[in-house]
Amino acid sequence: MFRTPFTRAAVLGALCLALSAPAHAHKASDAYLRITDAAAAIDTGAGISGAQQAAPAAPPDATSASSVGALSLSLSIALKDVDAAVDQLDADADRLLTWGEVRQAAGAIAQWVDAGVQWTCAGAAVAPPAWRLAALEQRSDGRYARLQSTLDCAPGQPLALGYSLMQGVDPTHRLLVAGSLGGQPLAAVVVPDGRSTTDLRSAAQAGASGDGEASATPRGGFATLLHFVSEGVHHILEGYDHLAFLLALLLPITLWPRQAGHGVAFGPMYRQRVSASHASGGRWAGLRALFVTVTCFTLGHSVTLALAGLGIVQVSGNWVEPAIAVSIGISAWLNLYPVRGLRGSWLALGFGLVHGLGFSGVLVEAGVSGGLLLWALAGFNLGVEAGQLALVALWCVVSAVLMRWRLYTPVVVRGGSAALVALSVYWTVQRVAFAG
Repeated sequence: MFRTPFTRAAVLGALCLALSAPAHAHKASDAYLRITDAAAAIDTGAGISGAQQAAPAAPPDATSASSVGALSLSLSIALKDVDAAVDQLDADADRLLTWGEVRQAAGAIAQWVDAGVQWTCAGAAVAPPAWRLAALEQRSDGRYARLQSTLDCAPGQPLALGYSLMQGVDPTHRLLVAGSLGGQPLAAVVVPDGRSTTDLRSAAQAGASGDGEASATPRGGFATLLHFVSEGVHHILEGYDHLAFLLALLLPITLWPRQAGHGVAFGPMYRQRVSASHASGGRWAGLRALFVTVTCFTLGHSVTLALAGLGIVQVSGNWVEPAIAVSIGISAWLNLYPVRGLRGSWLALGFGLVHGLGFSGVLVEAGVSGGLLLWALAGFNLGVEAGQLALVALWCVVSAVLMRWRLYTPVVVRGGSAALVALSVYWTVQRVAFAG
């Protein structure tokens, strides 16, 4: 299989890349903030699966709990992110964080969160009581520390959030906000830039009431859509496994004739259709193959993203993540050893269904609900498609340049496919071990 020096070099490069890539390549660094009216805060662990280790309940804060405008706050942060930001969290340096080590560092974690999460109510800075470490919880990409607190901000007042956790530590980090304010659903994505604030409840003139006073309205559906468009682009660019699968689909497609008058040349996956392509479309056959393949993949992952995001289908990441890794290997292997009659578009559609389940984890774990769920889902899917189209366009440019090279097929197509097979094997083993 790895017979040429180019192929062996490609495989070695892929393995080096795999060693530096995370097991759950679809999952960037995310934290989750849930905000609800204190009286309605019943389930602060929405969107969480797996076991939890809880701290003893703290005595209730009579002052904040009895306030008319009290809001309940629940913040979940990945332990790997806390470990990267808080010094000496792993006391015994064994790279395995225990509940005892996290509890021992609870004060330092609370101070770090206090410094990185700022609140503004009616234009004035307001600080919640000290954050309390409530539990460790298991999510699809590992264990999280859940902290809780309350905040006083009357229902008629605007509320804004400033967020700077992980700023300068991990540029991929995002905070996904969900919950409800005044009975209205809430959803937002916050980037830790440390300079701007995000309006969670904006001020508007209450003209309908005629009292001349300012009221506050929760952020609307269009603002939520825009937030999740950027989140979709962010996740597609950070989804190395998705990009690897897309590359496996694109490698065998040669968009334009390599030499004038020679027709359209295809890689191994499409070799059996070359004569038909020449007869039916000539020079545009490659672009048609690209369009059909990308469209089928888009259709596949959009369907399962919608089904899982709406809660119609529920799946475990313990099998979805390894299945995504396997899809890369199968598609790349078929570039090297094609099966008669098996079209790349079929692979794109079938495996696209699996990749959509991987993307849906972001919305499911964020806990977005109510009327904003459809807006968030639409925005996230639009962002994924926008990022995907940009990457396909980039590949078209790169391919147009590389295909002039006489070693394009043995080095780029076959060598790249062999490297993707090796990457797939590594990711599959890593993810099965992680899931176990």
